[in-house]
Amino acid sequence: MQNNRSVQGVMINILLTIAIIVSIVLTALIFISAGSQEAPTQTDQQSQQASELFRPTNYIVNDKSGKQHMVMHTTNAQYKSIHQYLANSRMTNPTQRKATNKQISQLLDKTQTALYHYPDVVPIEYFNSYYSQRVSTHKSFNFNYVVVPLNHSKKAYFVNTQSKTITTVTISKIDTTEAWKVAARLPKALTVNFKVVNGHVMLNYPKEFKLPVYSYLVNHRDPTTYVSALLGTTNQLTQTTENNKKIYTNKYSNQQIIYDPDLETVTFTDNRTTGTLQRSYYNRLNVGFSQINLLQLDLSDTRFYQSRDNGKDITYRTFVEGLPVYYQSKTGAIHMTLDKYGNLTSTYSLNELGVPVPNTQEDVTLPKAADVLAKLQQAGVKSSEYYSIAPGYEWLANKENNVSVNMNPTWMIETPTGWMSVNTFLANRE
Repeated sequence: MQNNRSVQGVMINILLTIAIIVSIVLTALIFISAGSQEAPTQTDQQSQQASELFRPTNYIVNDKSGKQHMVMHTTNAQYKSIHQYLANSRMTNPTQRKATNKQISQLLDKTQTALYHYPDVVPIEYFNSYYSQRVSTHKSFNFNYVVVPLNHSKKAYFVNTQSKTITTVTISKIDTTEAWKVAARLPKALTVNFKVVNGHVMLNYPKEFKLPVYSYLVNHRDPTTYVSALLGTTNQLTQTTENNKKIYTNKYSNQQIIYDPDLETVTFTDNRTTGTLQRSYYNRLNVGFSQINLLQLDLSDTRFYQSRDNGKDITYRTFVEGLPVYYQSKTGAIHMTLDKYGNLTSTYSLNELGVPVPNTQEDVTLPKAADVLAKLQQAGVKSSEYYSIAPGYEWLANKENNVSVNMNPTWMIETPTGWMSVNTFLANRE
């Protein structure tokens, strides 16, 4: 009897153990399943935000007669239509070739096409993410224009006006007839074309044009948001003050944030020498983007704007109606630099555009690009003194109140020291 009871006891213990293990496994599966359904992964979140930051800033429609117009005031429904036609297509078989400025201009002038314009070159990986494409990336390439035919052509093109390369892809599964109907109805306010300036093909404004003045309430981000997201908990930090600036330092990692209330910026510096600078342009952009993603900011009005030194110097800016905004801080909305060891220094503007408010000012008429270039030449400005000119919005404080700002249209010029209005640049030379 004792042997039977002993055997029964062992069997009961084994069965209980199996039951507990099964219960644990089932519980784990339930949580895993629930988590996969309810919460996007960090990779998904990063991909979604990257799509927003690295999407095109302008759409240009080339009509059947050869006229080119920049699309303005696109509604959400129109924008979604533009996006969906390209997202539903398939781009395959990329082949790349070098091209002359003339060949690039001819391609960008191609009739009955839609041009997707980026203010600076972006890697194909970001395009793939945003438009659900799988263009082969075994050899990554960069571009700043996409030419999509809307006339039953089987070829689309990625153009890099800086390296002077054209990557041709086969495009299929796109309803060009319906896409052209949508493109033809888009609000086209600005006449544009392409011109060679300082040795590269540039977007040109051949006629004077009007742009509205916008006003917005301003939201001020809390600098401690950056401190908690990037530096760590309070017990890990020291806080000092120097010339009105607050300096937060992580005692263990030697990472630091400087809050400048005068410029309304925070600057994050990682003083840990890693010894490794990412080699590829795409990976360098991802270093900065990974930090931006940690902050979980509302960047709906912010776009990738400019890269210098093959991704070692990056600027993101606020955009209004497809045009960049200047002077929201000394360095742009977000400015990032990588040193030779791979360490990242980032400056974030604490100001962001909030709710738009009524503005009764008349539209501003801006001169055509040729007149601006002629004005610079007459003032004795050499082409070697600046990189480019571009229309944009200047962030100006509203004199009537201190809670809103005006976005004033103006021509801007990029010099080695940064961007400023053409009028300010010329005034400083006198």
